[in-house]
Amino acid sequence: MATDTSTTKKDEAQAEAKHTVHRAGAAAHKVGNAAKSAGRKTTAAASEELSNLKADLDDLISRLSSLSEAEVEEAKEKLMAKIASTKEEARGMADNAREQIREGIECSEDYVKGHPMQSVGYAALAGVLLGVLITRR
Repeated sequence: MATDTSTTKKDEAQAEAKHTVHRAGAAAHKVGNAAKSAGRKTTAAASEELSNLKADLDDLISRLSSLSEAEVEEAKEKLMAKIASTKEEARGMADNAREQIREGIECSEDYVKGHPMQSVGYAALAGVLLGVLITRR
């Protein structure tokens, strides 16, 4: 009878550990997806801005020989304003990405603070899994 009880407790502990690992994995997956999404959005927006800037610069270079001095000065001012705008937008995107990463880190820290023993267990499990994967090769 004692064996059945210890087996049941062991099974329950294993089930709880699996459930906890699943929840931690899901949380990590959400944080990872948020970071990837922020990175993709930032990259796409930056790429579009740089493309627009390059197109404007190419257009200006192709028309440069036919422009008067006043038109060249006006084009230069527009180009400088566009460069400043692009730099400001890049800073905003970088700040946004930094904020999302900070939120992900805070979420992870809150989880670790709220569940320290489970976190140690996850770290140990991750270490064991990593060790198994490394020794297989």
